[in-house]
Amino acid sequence: MRHILLALITLLLYVSAHSQITRNVGLMVMIEDSLTHHYIGNSADDNFVQRYAATADYQFYAVDTALVLLEENFPKWDFCTMEGDHFLVYEENREKLRPTEFRDFRQNWFNTLKEDYEVDAILVIRNSPRFTDGIHWSNTDITGYGIYNGSRRSHNNVYIQLEFLFFSSGRPLTHIQGPIFRQDKNYPRIDEEAELFAESDLLQTEEPLKELIVNQIEAAISNANLLRGLR
Repeated sequence: MRHILLALITLLLYVSAHSQITRNVGLMVMIEDSLTHHYIGNSADDNFVQRYAATADYQFYAVDTALVLLEENFPKWDFCTMEGDHFLVYEENREKLRPTEFRDFRQNWFNTLKEDYEVDAILVIRNSPRFTDGIHWSNTDITGYGIYNGSRRSHNNVYIQLEFLFFSSGRPLTHIQGPIFRQDKNYPRIDEEAELFAESDLLQTEEPLKELIVNQIEAAISNANLLRGLR
């Protein structure tokens, strides 16, 4: 009986220890440090793009938001931040390698980071390099984040589109969802390339941009497909 009792205690201690093993996710966030204004005219010749210094640290805001929401929704996991340079290496190789070569690189890339950072998964959040304008009846590529408007609509848009890539092994699960712009006639507007926004104009974009960041991170977290296995 004593041996059985000792065996049960040992088993309980073993199960308890393994149930408390910490699982870790590395978080990389990459958001540009400048605002972009796209103007969509009646023809491609009328289009113009201008860049401005950002009035807020949107990358820091996105990191802070993501960590708070991830820890709140996935209490059994620990999250650490990782340098975005690792993902830049990933993107460079994705563009220059053949598909079969890139598959091998991707697996080695993930395995190396997994070992170096002692993580079980990696979540990458970045502002989308480009998407197609669907508001002004054009096929113009919208890049970065900030403001876009045009001659065919009276409203103005503050926009950002985040991409989420979740690596647990092999090919990443990806997610793009949630509102990517806010419309308001009173948002800053410029119709001539020679004009420039004042800092007070750009400050009007801070609140809607931060709201869009929160909304999109919340949408990604609620997507069971993207972060399956974390709960």
